[in-house]
Parts: sequence; C-alpha cells; structure tokens
Amino acid sequence: MEEQKIVYSIAWYQPEEWQRLKEVVDDPSSLDDCYEEWRQGAEKTISELRLNGQSVKKTAIKISALVSWCEAKGIKPNSKARSEYASYLAQQKNK
Repeated sequence: MEEQKIVYSIAWYQPEEWQRLKEVVDDPSSLDDCYEEWRQGAEKTISELRLNGQSVKKTAIKISALVSWCEAKGIKPNSKARSEYASYLAQQKNK
C-alpha cells in the first residue's frame, strides 16, 4: 500500500484584502496588525514545515468567498473556519 503524503494547505491572503479580512472575522485580535507582519509569519511557518520535510501549498483566499462559505455552513469566520476553508479549497483543486 502506498503511503499517502500529507500536503499542508496554508491560507494565503492578498495585501489589498487584509483590512477586509480583519473587518469580517470573528477574532480580529488573532490576526497580525498589518499584512507584512502576517506574511512574514506565514513565510516562516512554511519554511519550518518544509525544513521538516513537509509539503506545503499556499491556497489563495478571497475574503468574499470565505464569508459566503462560512454563512452557508452557519459558522463564524474564525481561525478554525479559515483553516477548514483553505483545506476545502485545496481538496477541490485536487479533484
């Protein structure tokens, strides 16, 4: 049986959507104050995962689509929902 390789999907936001993200999420304090801070942290996480031999993909997130997805599921767009959405998008790409 072939071993299944885990690919980590990291939610990736665009600089022009950062402020909108902070406005719509349920937990804005969990986010960095500015896009550049967030991006540096995200890049560091990706590098660390890759150094440990993990596969990582950036998954582009559109804030309007995230909000619609959360509303359809009846959940708040908190950090758990954002992670689930990134994973959902990655699965859709792999179908």
